Amino acid sequence: MTSTLPAVARGEGSPTLEAFRVTQNLVNTAVPAVADIAVVEVSDSVLCEHTALSGVCEGIGFRRAAFRGVRRPGCAYRIGEACPVPSGTPYRHSLRDLRPHIVSPIPARARWLARDPVRAAVMRENGVHSLMVVPLTVNRVVLGLVALYRRRGSSPFRQADLRAAAKLAGQAARILDAVRRDVQEQGMGRRFQQALLAPPPPRLTAIEEVSGHVPENGTPGGWFDVIRLPSARVGLVAGFCGGHGITAATAMSQQKARIRALAVQSLDPSEVLTRGLEPPAHEPDAQAPVSPAGHCVYAVYDPVTRRCTAARTSQARLTVVDADGAQSVGASAQEPDSSATCDVTEFDVPPGSLLALSSPSPQEQHHTVPGAQAHSDRTDPEIGLPHRTATSVVTLTARTRATAPTDIATWDLSNEPSAVADARAQAAAQLTSWGLPDLSFTVALVVSELVTNAIRYSTGPIQLRLIRDHVLICEVADTSRAAPHAGQPAPSEQGGRGLSIVNHLAQGYGTRYTPSGKIVWTELSLCES
Repeated sequence: MTSTLPAVARGEGSPTLEAFRVTQNLVNTAVPAVADIAVVEVSDSVLCEHTALSGVCEGIGFRRAAFRGVRRPGCAYRIGEACPVPSGTPYRHSLRDLRPHIVSPIPARARWLARDPVRAAVMRENGVHSLMVVPLTVNRVVLGLVALYRRRGSSPFRQADLRAAAKLAGQAARILDAVRRDVQEQGMGRRFQQALLAPPPPRLTAIEEVSGHVPENGTPGGWFDVIRLPSARVGLVAGFCGGHGITAATAMSQQKARIRALAVQSLDPSEVLTRGLEPPAHEPDAQAPVSPAGHCVYAVYDPVTRRCTAARTSQARLTVVDADGAQSVGASAQEPDSSATCDVTEFDVPPGSLLALSSPSPQEQHHTVPGAQAHSDRTDPEIGLPHRTATSVVTLTARTRATAPTDIATWDLSNEPSAVADARAQAAAQLTSWGLPDLSFTVALVVSELVTNAIRYSTGPIQLRLIRDHVLICEVADTSRAAPHAGQPAPSEQGGRGLSIVNHLAQGYGTRYTPSGKIVWTELSLCES
């Protein structure tokens, strides 16, 4: 008697589901060709990432993975349920010596039946008189156990049956071993992913009640980040890279680093997303696989203007929940997926609104375990068989806050030298009203330099703005696109040191561009006050 296990296509689904598919194919092939009842129990090292990574062989548990029988037999354990393998039984003997065994006939008063009362009761109920146990092993690694039974009215198992069962078990074991390696790789990738996820975000004026979620199952390519930006703004990102295991986790870490590096340069969200999702350059002979860019959404919220600018790929989502209810931001969810473009939108955000960013896994799809429909009433809801839907989505939520109007001071300045003195005087008066007179000298130097540069290198209107946050933010906006840079004057030169002085006095300074020009900003510590 010969039987061959049908080929199982390796898909993008969960490795755990792959194990259930393989074992279900095994019992479908074995019944009725080899046995009246076929049962497969799979080691936790095939189903559990933690167990697969531990490398421990002794004491590993087993779960019922597949069952099939003729004439509606009873079943000792449900699909997905943990099933013990007591010592002193043929099942345990087969796992110890890694060899198949035939027990025929089964003595009615055999001692091992008392050691395994659950299986013994079902065997008596089904009239089982012949048992064959075959371990699922590859390179002496135990992956599972196949138990085949013949009921009253069928002939006992013979050596030809044992050879046919061993062939089926060998085919299934090779596939299960590949599944186990997949689970190991997924586990390693997930550990890498957890180590690279964003730490708890710092306390920011712009947002509160920040919460991020990365799915525990699925590929380890999901990530989120909260990025502190200049001028009290904040960047929120949620993304999901394609790939598998370590490849997905590595792609995730690279994508996160690129987007953060671009975001802190105060680039437009659309440019951050377009450049951040570009795959890294590889040498022509590089062997490392390139993961798909995946999906991502990046939003910048400004608590001063109470506006949000967001860019997203087609499958990523941004939802705003305000007093009027939830509303999706951007184009329709049914738009076609295109990695070449991203949807960009800008909108007002009332204080207290909830920003919800979500990005699905590129591998998200629906999975069904073949052949399990016949026993759907015995399905374990925790395992989700026979039907399971994989919905791997990264989410990031944050509630917005607004900077109080009393913490913002703005002045429009004329583009002429006399405006420098006016800017210094107005800034000093504002600092006094805020109870920060000790910062007046430092702010006067910074304001003088930034306003002087704006007058010298631009021709349009100039605006000065002070923002009292956890630091004092000083901004000067003008119509020029040229960014200032610190010079290197000779010791004998009297000028050219302004920006070097600003750099020394400020915690940080930089330039961000606007549609009408640029904004030069500085952040000064409040500790001096």
